[in-house]
Amino acid sequence: MAKRFSPEFKQQAIDYALSNSHESVAAVAQKLGVGYATLDKWIRETHPAGSSKRQLSPEQQRILELEK
Repeated sequence: MAKRFSPEFKQQAIDYALSNSHESVAAVAQKLGVGYATLDKWIRETHPAGSSKRQLSPEQQRILELEK
């Protein structure tokens, strides 16, 4: 049977995932006891761009550029 989560929990989970870009969505989902696909879906549903990609800090963007 599927777990039911309150709208408040969903929003808090989304906010936590988006504000902690140093952690993967999978790691956040595991911490919260939610499946990765579930958390990813919640994020995509709340962002019109349809992506669970989180904003990176300028430092993180620079690191990604350098790694390429």
